[in-house]
Amino acid sequence: MQSIDNFLATIKALRSPGGCPWDRAQTHKTIRVNAAEECAELLEAIDLDSVPKMREELGDLLMIIALHCEIAAENNEFTFDDVVREIDQKIIRRHPHVFGDKTAANADEVLKIWQDAKKAEKKERAIGGVFDGIPPKLSGLRYAYDIVKKAPAGLEEKTDSNIDFNSEKALSIGKKLYDTVKEAVANKIEPEAALRDYLAQLRKNA
Repeated sequence: MQSIDNFLATIKALRSPGGCPWDRAQTHKTIRVNAAEECAELLEAIDLDSVPKMREELGDLLMIIALHCEIAAENNEFTFDDVVREIDQKIIRRHPHVFGDKTAANADEVLKIWQDAKKAEKKERAIGGVFDGIPPKLSGLRYAYDIVKKAPAGLEEKTDSNIDFNSEKALSIGKKLYDTVKEAVANKIEPEAALRDYLAQLRKNA
């Protein structure tokens, strides 16, 4: 499609030597938060039943996806075409009632087929250990909450022994946040909700 080709050319131009300094400076990790923000704004648009805002936010999310793909292509990792091809194959694989020999009479049967296919895929690439079976979350606090509840005693001590926190400031702050989540779990408090409650108080008094 010409519009897609034009769009990808625009993203490529942003990353080119004469392009945008901000876009050129980005990496997969630096735009993680942007993806989370765009997803949140899309959810808000859906909640508001705003078709124009949905269209806009889907476009913003697509820009982040395309930027990831351009960064990856520069590093010989993957391309936008690779991403599209893989999701197309996954959709076909998870819909054998449409593209294969299975049948589904209703949405419940479709869901069972989908879950079985997904379970088989996850089994093939399971990493095992504490993180196996814990789906990642947009919220790092919520992700940490699920990990803390499952993690064996001493997990972080073993990890911390390999980190120089004096030179790794971001990891040092990450450890403090993880320790706070541990405290929340010990007190049967959901950390994401606790933070949102506090932010609500700040907003009320601002």
